[in-house]
Amino acid sequence: MSNAARFSRLVTSPIKHHIYLSRSSDVAVNLSIEHYLFQRSHPASTLLFLYVNKPCIVIGTNQNPWFEVNHALIRRNPGSLDASQQHDGPPPKVQDEIKVIRRRSGGGTVFHDLGNVNFSVIFPLLDKIVNYKHAEMVVRAIRKTNPRARVNHRHDIVLDPGPLLEKSDWPDPEDTRRTPYAFGIGELEPRKISGSAGKASGPRGLHHGTCLLASPNLSNISEYLRSPAAPFLFTKATPSAPSPVANIISQDTPRPTTSMLQQQIINAFIQMYNIDMTNLSLPQESDTALDSNEHCAAGTLDDNLLEIPEIRSGCSEIQSSEWLYEQKREFTLSSHPHNAHPPLPNWFPPSARVHLVIKSGLITSSSISLSSSPSIASSEAENFNAVLKNTRIIKLDSFRRLLGESISFGGDKQQQDIYRVGAWLDWILLGQKTDV
Repeated sequence: MSNAARFSRLVTSPIKHHIYLSRSSDVAVNLSIEHYLFQRSHPASTLLFLYVNKPCIVIGTNQNPWFEVNHALIRRNPGSLDASQQHDGPPPKVQDEIKVIRRRSGGGTVFHDLGNVNFSVIFPLLDKIVNYKHAEMVVRAIRKTNPRARVNHRHDIVLDPGPLLEKSDWPDPEDTRRTPYAFGIGELEPRKISGSAGKASGPRGLHHGTCLLASPNLSNISEYLRSPAAPFLFTKATPSAPSPVANIISQDTPRPTTSMLQQQIINAFIQMYNIDMTNLSLPQESDTALDSNEHCAAGTLDDNLLEIPEIRSGCSEIQSSEWLYEQKREFTLSSHPHNAHPPLPNWFPPSARVHLVIKSGLITSSSISLSSSPSIASSEAENFNAVLKNTRIIKLDSFRRLLGESISFGGDKQQQDIYRVGAWLDWILLGQKTDV
């Protein structure tokens, strides 16, 4: 029996607990394995799934990628770094690509790289409420490395950065909501090391997060996740809540590898559920064995699980531009939004106005004008709308080229303004910066 077939049999079996570790570093593969576990696992079982991804950005299912991601930066891609598994030696090399993926759960946008450990717990759903108690489980594992870790009111995992409190103020060591370290505002604001996202469907709940162990991209994360388009967009999509972040590893802590943190989380899971591991080995990155006893199934997974049709099709789906950009949500883009005055490039035509309505990645209507005269502007808007209406953004190479080749009125000045408006749209929606 192949490893993929054995995995399918174990997942659907009534074995109460499962522990799986992925050797794949492909975000699409790992999220598709997670989705398969969520959909196909026995409703009474509880599963732990751990994985590490190459550099990528993962947005929530209810988010707008244009609002969340700096497309110009991920296309240009300076300094997107891989962490070595050992976190020592020469600086990591620059990667060629940062993939952007929309996951199937809620929550905000996160940045993954090889210095992060991702955890996912799938469990029986009680009272149709996702229980975030597994964040406390992960804190117990992280405290083996950094005692400053705790769970906050949003179910995120944070580090308290302040000095040690008086011993009389120390909490119970088992209290995962408090630490013996001070926190406050400014320099003492807690540093986020893992967010929490969840979903519920039928009898199953899912809770997952990303632990920043030793990300070499820490100083760049906010740049990747700061979209220049955001001030010009109006959307009802769920926005991310930016927080100051930190790595679990610091100068005064041990320096575990991602493999070591994974093993600590596995041990915390086993202790939490008091799992009998008799005659059962813990999953190791060095092999792809799958094993089980009557209480638990455990093993290491890899890309060979793409042999399973559901995982293969799920992987293809979430890597598609349609899945990322053409969700059925409407938003507007305006060069001059109401009650706000975000800065425009100094080359943007002073009298130009741009307003697009976009739904499912399709421009459903537009109002673009160059003239300050209302009657001329109205005529210009009709011309622009005739070109842009029903245009699929992901099929567009360049707004500048489309508008420049399709619209011609006025003299050289007006034609130059058309190119400049197109160049601005290329920057905002396509991540293309052009010298103007």
